[in-house]
Amino acid sequence: MRRALPIAVLAAAALAVGAVAAPAMDGMGGEPGAAKVSVLYAAFQAPQIAVVAGDTVQWSNDSSRAHDVVAADGSFDSGRLVVGGMFDHRFDRPGVVPYYCSLHPFMTGEIDVENVLLDTPAARGATGRPFVLTGRVAAGATGSVAIEGDDGTGFAPAGTAVPAIDGTFRATVVPRTTTTYRAVTEDGTSPPVQVLVLDHAVTVTRSTRGARTTLSVHVTPAAPGQPVVLQLLLRERFGWWPTLRARLDASSSARFTVARRGVVPARVVLTLPDGATELARSRTVHVGAPRRRASG
Repeated sequence: MRRALPIAVLAAAALAVGAVAAPAMDGMGGEPGAAKVSVLYAAFQAPQIAVVAGDTVQWSNDSSRAHDVVAADGSFDSGRLVVGGMFDHRFDRPGVVPYYCSLHPFMTGEIDVENVLLDTPAARGATGRPFVLTGRVAAGATGSVAIEGDDGTGFAPAGTAVPAIDGTFRATVVPRTTTTYRAVTEDGTSPPVQVLVLDHAVTVTRSTRGARTTLSVHVTPAAPGQPVVLQLLLRERFGWWPTLRARLDASSSARFTVARRGVVPARVVLTLPDGATELARSRTVHVGAPRRRASG
């Protein structure tokens, strides 16, 4: 079973084949036990979702051509779904269930069935401030839920929760830095989720020579090897645009050089290794040289 940070960690839908599921965002859950997958023209939207054992997932054909939904292990087959058609299937046992459209075999998806799930945090945390994690176990499950956190030194106890009758639970943790959490019950362990904590500061020093601007970047606490991205506020791009990338050296520093005519706002963003998830950003400075006015 996959243990990567989940694409979505809320769970699945209604009753059995032919039932109508409760409304929910595609692959992101809604009410406990409610998840839907939209079948598009050439792909399953939210192709990988995680659900709790006992949940039912609903697929709806929202494209302009017929599709079907077939389990790779043969455990379910929706039959031909015309435009607007729906199909429900209940997942009772933990495990990974790949599926595909037999009419268009390049369309694939996966249901990860778990005994316990943590919801993907929608907000960022703050150093030393309480943060509420939510999740779900199968309805009727007994026993408490242990929350464990790993801030880079290994998983350790971070909190506990008692599930409600419908299986939902809430637990308060206090992260001091970006931390990965998991929920543990007597029946299993959830996939991990991450709480991002903006605990770094990005300092930028600017020097200019002609049309060339050099930005010296320093990050505290030290984060050697971490990516930093120079963003420019460009009118033609309708907003902030990633222009240059670098990695912090052993002293947690980096340098960007920009040569351009025309002054624009700039900032430097510290990110996760994916180069996209923001952890901290610098103040806004300006780079470039003023454009020369045409003599007339």
